[in-house]
Amino acid sequence: MPKIVDWEARKDEILQATWRVIARDGLSRTTVRAIAREADCSLGILSHYFDDKMDILASALLLSHRRVRERTEKKVVGLNGMSALRIAMLEALPLDAERQLEARIEVSFWGRILSDARLSELGQLEVNLLASRLRGHLNEARAAGELREDLNLDLATQELLVLIDGVSVERTHFPASVPPKRQIEMLERRLSSFQVPV
Repeated sequence: MPKIVDWEARKDEILQATWRVIARDGLSRTTVRAIAREADCSLGILSHYFDDKMDILASALLLSHRRVRERTEKKVVGLNGMSALRIAMLEALPLDAERQLEARIEVSFWGRILSDARLSELGQLEVNLLASRLRGHLNEARAAGELREDLNLDLATQELLVLIDGVSVERTHFPASVPPKRQIEMLERRLSSFQVPV
């Protein structure tokens, strides 16, 4: 009986292997051969799933973002406003090994985004999606009366994005400077500054 292959699961395995190569070797030294070796598959198998190296890299970045979204969506069921916003931010910060790997992948792409139009466009779309989700939670919080009346929601959304990016860079390059406890403290200070004083 022929072996049944779960194509989507196998594709995700290859993309996770891609993450490991990027984390270990850096994006500039990530090759299709190294990805195939890490995924324990042939170059021919890779070509069944992806058009070229850029397709693999873009797909790896999208999978990383998808994982964050899926975790967040599961945890915010039944929540809204500041409670949902806090969860969304905690899932985006590099608080454990899984999220630290995601941050490392993200940061690895930034240099490449500057010189590659396709990745730049993809990166902007993904940032816009995240900004939209965060802004949605802020809108809910405003409707629930949780926020200061003078809070600029566009600026608040940008501050949250910058917090995620800044902590991700620090955690990638200087892990000891932003341990999980410090990340949470920074997040709570920022969220508290948005809220109506108690």
